[in-house]
Amino acid sequence: MRILHIGKYYPPYLGGMETVLRNLTEGLLDRSCEVTVLTAGDEPLDRRETVVGPSSGRKGRLVRASVYGHLNSQPLTLTLMSLIRCEIAQLKPDLVHLHLPNPLATAAWLGVVAGRSTDTPPLAVWYHADITRQRVGRFLVQPIVNACLKQSAGISVSSETLAARSPTLAPWRDKVSVIPFGIDSSPWDQVAPTLDGPFLFVGRLVPYKGLDVLLDALSRVPEAELVIVGEGPLESRLVKQAAAAGITDRVHFAGPMDQAGVAGHLARARALVLPSVDASETFGLVQLEAMAAGVPVIASDLATGVREVGEPGRTCLLVPPGEAAAWADAMNSLQDDPELVGKLGIAGRHRFQDRFTRESMLDRLLDWYSSMVSTHPGEAS
Repeated sequence: MRILHIGKYYPPYLGGMETVLRNLTEGLLDRSCEVTVLTAGDEPLDRRETVVGPSSGRKGRLVRASVYGHLNSQPLTLTLMSLIRCEIAQLKPDLVHLHLPNPLATAAWLGVVAGRSTDTPPLAVWYHADITRQRVGRFLVQPIVNACLKQSAGISVSSETLAARSPTLAPWRDKVSVIPFGIDSSPWDQVAPTLDGPFLFVGRLVPYKGLDVLLDALSRVPEAELVIVGEGPLESRLVKQAAAAGITDRVHFAGPMDQAGVAGHLARARALVLPSVDASETFGLVQLEAMAAGVPVIASDLATGVREVGEPGRTCLLVPPGEAAAWADAMNSLQDDPELVGKLGIAGRHRFQDRFTRESMLDRLLDWYSSMVSTHPGEAS
């Protein structure tokens, strides 16, 4: 099968959508698919690279579109429409897979298909999240998102919660399929966690991640230490908060890291913490990395896919979001009970292996692809 993915960014950019796109791309190449990925780049020239399936060595193409600036974190990719046309002509994909939210890519796709008939490949949409924090932006882009979803052959989401609760998806729920995220286990399954070290946070230092709540909680757990992996606009504010609380000696800001660096910190961690405070956290992909490594998770009990990843009391602890006292209680329970830490970690690894491997995601994904291609003019290759 020939597949064209259209995403916002591709690694080495760090983020959940980027990690998902890499896992899909590499996994599909290993399943003998022909894959081209089209995303924004980081310079004012289009750039073409090679991506490789790690098991098969099969090669695919990565096209990074030229970027001339940013607007509300959206890369301005002025060549995107022409690149989509070019890649469709060159690859002749059986299916185009568009990853949302990505307003300019959505508009570019609609521009490409405007006025075309059955020669357009079917469109699959992976709907990663609602736009929740940019109200004006959401109002402006909603009509093109609606038009894209209406035109799509199918829509996938990572959780039952997003499928049921998203107001944007409400008119199209008959098109929605739930395909839980899965990741390649190989960077994590060789981790032998000690489970008696610091708590570990991995992610961007932005408001919805709830790091201010986490530092407040840490100040109430006298023996605990915390490592923060990531970067973002709140770093200086968080450093000042730690100093004001007198916990500077127990908080280490480690900066951004690649997979190997994160795996090293997971090996030494007591538990991964995910203290996000609102629905911008739709899944928490880092939970899967911790579970694959055998490290327990403490997460906010958000009304999103976050609560579908683990099993409270068996693989993780869930805490009311934004409640520092409750977070302190959960952290204390793992600080004081190494046996519980070990049990949660072992059960989490088993749950990952049963439900969240890349292979299980790809099995569902290819079945979904086939169902759309089979009802569209033409045959899959």
